[in-house]
Amino acid sequence: MIRVRNLGEADRIVTLYTKERGKLNTVARGARRIRNRLLSPTQVFTHGRYLIFPGKGLHNLSQADIVHSGQAIRDDLEKFAYASYVTELLDALTAEEDPTDRIFPLLAATLSMGEGGRFKLAVRAFEIRLMRELGYEPELYQCLHCRQTLKSNVSFTEQGGALCEKCVGHVPGSMSLTNGTWELMKRLLEWEFSRLTVLHPDTSNETELRRVMRSYLDYRLEYPLKSLDFLETLQGLTP
Repeated sequence: MIRVRNLGEADRIVTLYTKERGKLNTVARGARRIRNRLLSPTQVFTHGRYLIFPGKGLHNLSQADIVHSGQAIRDDLEKFAYASYVTELLDALTAEEDPTDRIFPLLAATLSMGEGGRFKLAVRAFEIRLMRELGYEPELYQCLHCRQTLKSNVSFTEQGGALCEKCVGHVPGSMSLTNGTWELMKRLLEWEFSRLTVLHPDTSNETELRRVMRSYLDYRLEYPLKSLDFLETLQGLTP
């Protein structure tokens, strides 16, 4: 469940990301009524099994069973902010009913890792892996411009690749990248997701990676994300 909006007095418009059909926009009739069976399963960040009937516009969500409620995320303001960013990013970059096999497990793993207290790292892994699944995998081993194998002193361009020292001036929107952040990007992209919890990057690498990924994603996004403003405001308030 990646997005929930109110409709009329008692209904909800629910956007789901499914294994088989990708993103679906549905309507859950009466889901805001206290005794309605759809009230709990249509909470944002819920992982569930849903019975959906096709419609001309919105599909009809008629039955639901909860697999994992996501309540711990909704109850924690910082986790809620991170999860909101993850789901809005997914919503912004994917078309309806255009499934990609590995996005659903990526979303589930990200929310699970975040619920366990590692959202800062999980979000960076989600960003770079989502780009790969959507066909925008960053080039991290060869210079995006001259195609020479990279060894050190690299930069990263918003177009999605690393650059050698000689080519930085030839590609706009490039940013310097320390070796530590460069190696972190490789691991986030290549390691099994379950292994990522052993990573404990320095604050400087986390900050640099967030800046680099922000530029990389902004290059592909058609509009700014509201959840990102909320998350950055919250982080500014958090000591």
